[in-house]
Amino acid sequence: MSTYKVAYDVLRARLAGRDLAGIVERSGARALGPDRIGLRCLGQEYVITYPEGLVLEADGELAPEHDAILLLLYLTESTGRDMDGEWVAFEQLSGGAGYSASFRGRVVFPLVRAFGSRPKALLSAAASLDGEPLALGDASVRLPALPRVPLAYVVWGGDEEFPATANVVFDASIEGYLDAEAVTVLAELATRRLAGAANQSSGQGEVK
Repeated sequence: MSTYKVAYDVLRARLAGRDLAGIVERSGARALGPDRIGLRCLGQEYVITYPEGLVLEADGELAPEHDAILLLLYLTESTGRDMDGEWVAFEQLSGGAGYSASFRGRVVFPLVRAFGSRPKALLSAAASLDGEPLALGDASVRLPALPRVPLAYVVWGGDEEFPATANVVFDASIEGYLDAEAVTVLAELATRRLAGAANQSSGQGEVK
């Protein structure tokens, strides 16, 4: 049995032990009757069966296990904490320092590769993920990655003197929803979808 399958089954059991109304209230998800939960993540709709905990994509197919694990983590770990209205860096999160190298390799460096030479492409790519422009860097967007978890993506384009740089920051309240490892997974998924949307619009095909 794969590690993903074990984690998926553990989280399904955890979800079954939670009260549906409480899950919905704390996470900002939607109750779709007595046995289904609606959850939007990065521009895509998902349905989670309750209490079974199966995560389905909009077409009714099972979501990939790594996506399902992330969504079940969010539903079971959400505290309902209000947003702080303050952006913080990944390293400022509890446990973030220990994952910072992984975060840079999986999130920041791919972001620079995708948008460092074309910062404005970030704006159109983010629109397909429900993103909205921000006034930071050369281009920046706010992504409602999950109902109570916004991410801010910022890109500074390079020139002859300085290389392109990028960063992803988070509302400080994210610690009431996901730990540093899960935040890395969510931001990696968002980066991959942003790059895929940009490549698709430029005719290069989607990045999975």
